[in-house]
Amino acid sequence: MLFLSMEVLVVYLKSHYWNLPLIMKIKSFLSLLTLLLAVLFLAGCAKAVKNLTPSEFPENPSNIYTLSVEIREKKDLGVVKDSLRPKVVIDGESRLMSRSTLGDNIWDYEYKMPSGRRNAVYYFDIEYEVYGSKSARTKSITLPKDGLLKFTLVNRYAVTLDAKRGPVGSKIGLIGRGFNPSDQVFVGGQLTNSEYFSPNALSFFVPSLPAGNPYNVSIQGESGEIIVGSFRVDSAQMQVLPSNVNVVSGGRATLIFSIPNEAPASGLPVEITTNIPDSVVLPEVTIPAGSNSVSVPLEGGAPGIGVLYVETPGYSALEVPISVSQ
Repeated sequence: MLFLSMEVLVVYLKSHYWNLPLIMKIKSFLSLLTLLLAVLFLAGCAKAVKNLTPSEFPENPSNIYTLSVEIREKKDLGVVKDSLRPKVVIDGESRLMSRSTLGDNIWDYEYKMPSGRRNAVYYFDIEYEVYGSKSARTKSITLPKDGLLKFTLVNRYAVTLDAKRGPVGSKIGLIGRGFNPSDQVFVGGQLTNSEYFSPNALSFFVPSLPAGNPYNVSIQGESGEIIVGSFRVDSAQMQVLPSNVNVVSGGRATLIFSIPNEAPASGLPVEITTNIPDSVVLPEVTIPAGSNSVSVPLEGGAPGIGVLYVETPGYSALEVPISVSQ
């Protein structure tokens, strides 16, 4: 647009301007300069207008929702100072906006949603004045240029997690609205043990996931999915008794593994390996769902001295000395 305007100016000067009387030259130049400034403002201001209104609002008892727009004013391009008059057109009515407490460039309108309605369509009409050759002229910008904007009220959402991080097995609360008994909580895509308390409260137990990483939390149910946020799984501590094992070849010993919280719905796998595989027979181990301990029988093989290595998702690794004698 700017290049086109400059090209028009050059053509005009060549064909008309130099043939005019002096006073007419001055008037013509001022008029053309004003036009160029207005074009510059329109090109800049169009890029500087941004809708800050969310597409979804959590339903509230007051039924009042704030529509916001950000306008970066171009004060040096022929715009009359303090002439900006942003309006929002909603329900077919133009409503004047006011400056927001959040910043001088932000304008708000407090909209009272009619009873029974769950959505509204609107657009912004931003008026301003530019200097003309004789007097100021009113200009306007529409956002969006084509079509309409829309927002919807939602009555099912999660507001917050009781905690943003915790170890495997810890109980975490969820606060929101529109929950129901069929809702299930997922962490990192893994189903958790969850509890329903009310339409505004749920809780879940952190599943066995590798520690040190953040995972997405979501609620899934008959009414759809809610993205809650991110939760970081911290390392928990598993206990083992006895702290070292002595067993004879062909004999048996028992290890007891315990965790501070109940194992998740899928159970908690415990991987045990050793550096003396010929000296001990190791079974597959899982702490059952809902339990916080398991007994593990070991059988002695060839004599040897070594270590049992214990790894469990979300728990600190353990090393248990073992001695198998003749």
